[in-house]
Amino acid sequence: MKLQAAGRSRWLVYQKIVIVFIVLLIPLVVMNIGVNYKGLAFVKDEISESAVAGASFYSKQLDNELYFIRNQQLLFMNNRDLQKLSFVGGTIENFEEVQLIDQVKDSLLTLQSSSDYVVDAGVYIKSVGKMISMMNGVENTPNDTFRMISTLMETTPKPSFYRLGDRMLFIESENNSGIMSYIEISKSKLLAAMNQIAALYQKSAVLLGEGKRGSILSTTKDTDVIPTVLSLVEEQSERNANKPIIQKINGTSYFITHSQVSSLNLSLVMYVNQNELTSKLSQFTTWFYAIFAITITVLLLYSFSIHFMIHKPLSKLTKAFQMIETDNLNLSIESKRKDEFHYLFNSFNRMAYRLKRSIEENYEQKIALQHSELKQLQSQINPHFLYNSFFNIYMMCKTGDSDTAAELSQKLGSYYQYITRSGSDEVPLFKEYRHALDYCEIQCIRFSNRIRYEYAEMTDPIQSVLVPRLIIQPIVENVFEHAFEDGTMQGIVYLCVDYREQGIRVTVEDNGKSLTDEKLEQLRTKLANSAEQKEKTGMTNVNVRLQLKYGAGSGVFVSRSQHGGLQVDLIINFTKET
Repeated sequence: MKLQAAGRSRWLVYQKIVIVFIVLLIPLVVMNIGVNYKGLAFVKDEISESAVAGASFYSKQLDNELYFIRNQQLLFMNNRDLQKLSFVGGTIENFEEVQLIDQVKDSLLTLQSSSDYVVDAGVYIKSVGKMISMMNGVENTPNDTFRMISTLMETTPKPSFYRLGDRMLFIESENNSGIMSYIEISKSKLLAAMNQIAALYQKSAVLLGEGKRGSILSTTKDTDVIPTVLSLVEEQSERNANKPIIQKINGTSYFITHSQVSSLNLSLVMYVNQNELTSKLSQFTTWFYAIFAITITVLLLYSFSIHFMIHKPLSKLTKAFQMIETDNLNLSIESKRKDEFHYLFNSFNRMAYRLKRSIEENYEQKIALQHSELKQLQSQINPHFLYNSFFNIYMMCKTGDSDTAAELSQKLGSYYQYITRSGSDEVPLFKEYRHALDYCEIQCIRFSNRIRYEYAEMTDPIQSVLVPRLIIQPIVENVFEHAFEDGTMQGIVYLCVDYREQGIRVTVEDNGKSLTDEKLEQLRTKLANSAEQKEKTGMTNVNVRLQLKYGAGSGVFVSRSQHGGLQVDLIINFTKET
């Protein structure tokens, strides 16, 4: 079964879990906020309606009471005894006049007793020239009360009530001012009624007034906000609106409600500090924010717990895998908790240990293989080469060419000393190159100078570079063995070494004529599959050894030489060395 890994995501697992939790939590929080605010708005509306209803109830009671007093005054003006006294006064006997005055006085007493708001009731009767009142009794005119009423009656247009200092009066007249009745309203009673309305809330005030005339009566001594309140009420009245007003005045937010007292043509206004209306609701707001803070705390605790329980061990495991990618296998993850990650960590530790062992075993096998390849190459030394060389020395000695025989013997001894010694598997490049040139010298002597070689001197920077032993000579041997098998005269072998792209290239070429395109392609295929071949020649042996040590970018590569024969390039790429 194949396991397919998902592509890399820009989000970590930890972040995804927290984001999913937040996404699931947000609708609940939003619903909670919506329900709370809707509930608060509903309760606020209920409180506002309650305040408006209370103020409206008291204002209607006051209005009805004042209308009742006015109606009683109008009924009194039509009193039969009062009308008779107005028409026949001054023409009847004193006894009958006194009797009618007493009856009028009794009617005034009834008028005064009809309401607690009436502090005094009186009437001026022009025909008898007297002023009758419940406070001063029967007085001849003109007197102070008569002059006061006469002065107020001159006011135009006629108001709904008359005001003189702190006194409020209802004045009515009939029979061309032959009768003038007045009723004085008790301001203390009105104030007591207004205080009863203001008692609905602690931080509230009630006033009776009108925009142009200002405040007639108020339950508060703080008059700073009254002009603004009356101005707001007048603006709303002009728009025929009767809704409560919420307005900030002098830094304080007020809830303002008003009702019309049509009997006085005034507005009864109640304004309350809005904080008092919503003080109880603030507790719910506090609880709401507390719950919201708890939600955020829960989110943070959840994120921290996920970080501690999942993200931290997962990050540790991820870093361990990243270290393995850098070939660092000397690591072990410790686990103090007995959970799923404990199993993962132990499995990872076992995997890293086994991988390390596998790599070590593979590396040891690789080294062993390189040794065996080298030994195989050494064992492939053609014994005919040795026999032929000794025969050549023998013939030179017979012909008296002792100098050439000595030189060949010296080259042959150096050659076999180099390939048979059991020293280091790596040698400086200049020694490996010198060994290949010695081999060329031996072969040229053997072939009686029918074949010669040309080489380029090696540059200083690469002379001391260590390379595997016996990597150039097998290539040169292949040239002498196959390039000139057709008996080509004046065969030439070309050798050079250069440094290219942080690597070394050793080139061996010949001018042989026996290489066909088919043979070249077969040789390329053989080199490409050299690792799979059980029996390896010198060239494939070198190719495998270079690839094992320096990587797939290194090895033996063949092409047609510019001289017509085969070109063999040995490439060592140090950047890919394992």
